[in-house]
Amino acid sequence: MNQKIFTMNLGVEAVSLYLLCCALADSGAAITVDALQGKWNGSPAALERELHNLEKRRILHREEAPAQNAATYLLMADKHWR
Repeated sequence: MNQKIFTMNLGVEAVSLYLLCCALADSGAAITVDALQGKWNGSPAALERELHNLEKRRILHREEAPAQNAATYLLMADKHWR
């Protein structure tokens, strides 16, 4: 987890999602929508909205997967964040 996340004027849901992503990554699990939904307390629409928000801010990067697999997200180094 990078402390910079708390200085970026993000909403509570975006920061919470970032922390969930960090927890998954630290445990060695892939960051996928399915993995996040099991831990996310908000609505599926809020999850999608905040994933898009973190992608737009370059905190997460979505990697497309072959047709049978779910896309995965990668946590980006803070030098890429905006």
